[in-house]
Amino acid sequence: MSFVSKLLYTVSALVLFHSGFSSYEFHHLLKLNSLNNAQGAISKLPKDIMYETYAGLILFVLAVFTSFEKLQYLPIESNDGKIISQGNYLKEIALNKATNVDNLIGSNPNGEIIFTPSFVDVHMKRKICREWASNTVKEEK
Repeated sequence: MSFVSKLLYTVSALVLFHSGFSSYEFHHLLKLNSLNNAQGAISKLPKDIMYETYAGLILFVLAVFTSFEKLQYLPIESNDGKIISQGNYLKEIALNKATNVDNLIGSNPNGEIIFTPSFVDVHMKRKICREWASNTVKEEK
């Protein structure tokens, strides 16, 4: 986090705290005034407190955006001895190059998704097994 983002966080926290305290004071004075007067004169929050709250929120959002650091992408195979730590990301790789070995050996990298044994026709498999069992029994006699 840079100095600018820390400064913006601090200023936005102070502005939001001050607007919250001003709102508390306003509502406290409004309660005291309503006890003394039977007329409820002002019930809305003053615009300067609302603007102060909006300014604090905008400063907070700017602080969040300035706190982002530039991402550093690292290759999987590097000869310079860098170790990937938290906050570092690997470079994107092409899927067709990542699966060359799988394609050469005839393996399917999406086999868990494509091969679904729950969709096998169980009745047909049982029929085939019964026919095989009956053929083996006939051959033994």
